[in-house]
Amino acid sequence: QDTNRIIGFWKTEVPLICYQYRKFIYVAFIIFFAFTFIGAISAANDGEFVRSILGDEYVNMTLENIEAGDPVAVYKSGSNWGSFIGITVNNLRVGIIAFVLGVFLGIGTLYIMFKNCVMLGSFQYFFYEKGLLWESARTIWIHGTIEISVIIIAGCAGLVLANGMLFPGTYT
Repeated sequence: QDTNRIIGFWKTEVPLICYQYRKFIYVAFIIFFAFTFIGAISAANDGEFVRSILGDEYVNMTLENIEAGDPVAVYKSGSNWGSFIGITVNNLRVGIIAFVLGVFLGIGTLYIMFKNCVMLGSFQYFFYEKGLLWESARTIWIHGTIEISVIIIAGCAGLVLANGMLFPGTYT
């Protein structure tokens, strides 16, 4: 074994795998934005849609935070380490589930992507409607950048898994 196995993995293997499956990454990216757009459009056309997706308690708490002058206070509550661990565990859970559910011919992966993207789209539209899109984007996307990347990459991996099962090539 090469003594720099970890460096070789990140420097060579990951980029080659990403290149090899780039079409799946593109598809997962397009699916992500399509489902997010569906969430935003649904929230724009149905005033109760956000509550049905996020729940009354979360929406009411956010409205109270907006009235108090700190619309993204929920992201500032708790300790930094507690938030970091909570977000990391959630991202890992969503990513693993999105990948593993690819065994159901990709339908499970698409469901996880749909669920998370509709939530994101409706939530962002909720802040847009309140005139706070920029405020929410600055706060939410700090941790959302990693979370969105995880959903897209795990969605890609789930689609690759489903593709391998649907079209095994020369394998039986």
